[in-house]
Amino acid sequence: MSKQIYLFYGSDSFIIKTKTNQLIKKEDIDGFNVSVYDAEEVNIEDAINDASTIPFMSDKKIIVVKNAHFLSTIALKKAINHNLDSLIRYIDNPVEETILIIQAPYGKLDERKAITKAILADAIVEKCEPMKRIELGSWIKRQLGKNSVSIDNDALEEMLNRIDSNTEVLVSETQKLSLYSDDLSRVTKEIVQKVVTKNVEDNVYEITNNILEGKTSKALEIYNDLVMHSEDPLRILGILVNKYREILHVKLLLNQKKDKTEIARYYNASPGRAFYMIKNANQVPLNIVQKHLIKLEELDFQIKSGRIDKKIGLELFILGT
Repeated sequence: MSKQIYLFYGSDSFIIKTKTNQLIKKEDIDGFNVSVYDAEEVNIEDAINDASTIPFMSDKKIIVVKNAHFLSTIALKKAINHNLDSLIRYIDNPVEETILIIQAPYGKLDERKAITKAILADAIVEKCEPMKRIELGSWIKRQLGKNSVSIDNDALEEMLNRIDSNTEVLVSETQKLSLYSDDLSRVTKEIVQKVVTKNVEDNVYEITNNILEGKTSKALEIYNDLVMHSEDPLRILGILVNKYREILHVKLLLNQKKDKTEIARYYNASPGRAFYMIKNANQVPLNIVQKHLIKLEELDFQIKSGRIDKKIGLELFILGT
């Protein structure tokens, strides 16, 4: 096992980033000798060529390869034809002065591939998965407890529902809650509702669900609440478009006989989220999804060309569905 090569993989990209930063800090390597390559944009050979050169006025350097999709089962539409032979040769003979960190933010690796087998055999491998709900709750309690602050059970449940197992959101929102409760002894559900931001994507997901279920008034209520909290209608529109495209894609996966577990893994989604994704895909006719998607794309053009106000335009779309 080589101490010059690390593989951080799993569905929690925040933990992958954290482990990468911890290793950089541990090795005490300055920014001039840390280079990052995105495998979705550049050939892995570029990173290997850099890894093979000596550090700049330092004993060591770090090369980070992001989004190593070639280790996963995911097929990109515009995938780069990576020179993986160069990576395999490097694994067999790594440069002592270079630490190579490979990031694969995917829940599952394709262990049938030669490149995956080579890395798993020689690298230091760490799987980065989200904490379970009970672990998240314990972590929140510990962080608040450092300031002698307790949290009510219903407040904890509300917070967990709002962060939706997102580690990055968990850390930032817990810090925010700690600062707010600095002079308090306990956190109530009302405080959580006031302080902790509900995930925007979750809100837009609820808007989509309500539209598809014919509950336009509820969808409009959620939308207006987002706008009141300074969310940009254009951002909401963009997420809505992605949600409708997601429904089309899930329909395709269902036609390929994929089950809930496979769809959840594909989207790195929770079982609950995958359930609603499949429910939406099954309950709404294809022509309705296509019709709404066309309207959203037309609305996007009208807003960006100045023909309609973005807030009003999205309101009219929701009311007209």
